[in-house]
Amino acid sequence: MSVRYKDIERLEEDPTFNQSPIENHSTYQGIIMNRWIPQLSSGLMCFMSALCTGLLFIIIILIVTITRQGVDHTEQILDVKLRNLSLGVDSRVEKLSQDDSRMMEKLTNIETYIKDMRASSVITKINRMEASVNRILSDDVTGSLGNDIQRILEAIAGLRDEIRKGNSSTDPLCEVGWKHYGLNCYYFSQRVRSWESAKKDCERKKAHLVVINGEEENTFLQELSQSETAWIGLTDVDGSWKWVDGTSFDATPKFWEPGQPDEWFGHGLEGGEDCAELKSSGGWNDGHCSRSYPYICEKKSS
Repeated sequence: MSVRYKDIERLEEDPTFNQSPIENHSTYQGIIMNRWIPQLSSGLMCFMSALCTGLLFIIIILIVTITRQGVDHTEQILDVKLRNLSLGVDSRVEKLSQDDSRMMEKLTNIETYIKDMRASSVITKINRMEASVNRILSDDVTGSLGNDIQRILEAIAGLRDEIRKGNSSTDPLCEVGWKHYGLNCYYFSQRVRSWESAKKDCERKKAHLVVINGEEENTFLQELSQSETAWIGLTDVDGSWKWVDGTSFDATPKFWEPGQPDEWFGHGLEGGEDCAELKSSGGWNDGHCSRSYPYICEKKSS
């Protein structure tokens, strides 16, 4: 068989002609791999880059949104607590103003009395008036307000520290299980007891059955009791209505339901109705003290 001259020249020009069999085999495999593995075009690469960039932006936006929601929630809790503190301060300031008016009235009466008293009893009566003035001036209202303001400042500092730590689930003013409102902490016990037993349980908690001093507080307690009838710290066992902490009943607003208190005897129990209960409507009712209801305890915030 003869070989044409042109074919021999083509073989000499082939760069793989002088390679070893192993090198020829590697070159062959490379050609096969390049033929079967698709090469990414520049357009596809641009598309993939844009897609990754978009996903990165979406992730960043989600993180910022979630973080912002957490901050907004913390700010709302802080706003509620500070609003409650403000209500407590307003109530204390109003009470101090009333006490100041009574003090001025007493001093005016003393001055009038001095003008009218007889000379023979001047020294004795002056001594008595001096003692009365000292009792007025030593009234603990001013000191109590100062203590309340100090507690408010400490509470605000505690709230600020909680916000910085990113932990607003705890209330620096009240213990676990107690709810804060104004300057006080409230505990709603779902366990039912008689009025007297509820009173003793509150005292064991270093508190007392709740004393209601205003409409806002009454509304707060209605929400706290979850529309259940609950004992409050008001009784007329001794013949006249009295608060358990000594607060004057005449000096506080009343929220009796229509026709109450009625001292009803139709319940079939011995005696009348001498203990006050907070109804789901927010009104008060006099009930038999032996009945078992949930109850609300109250104490000063720490």
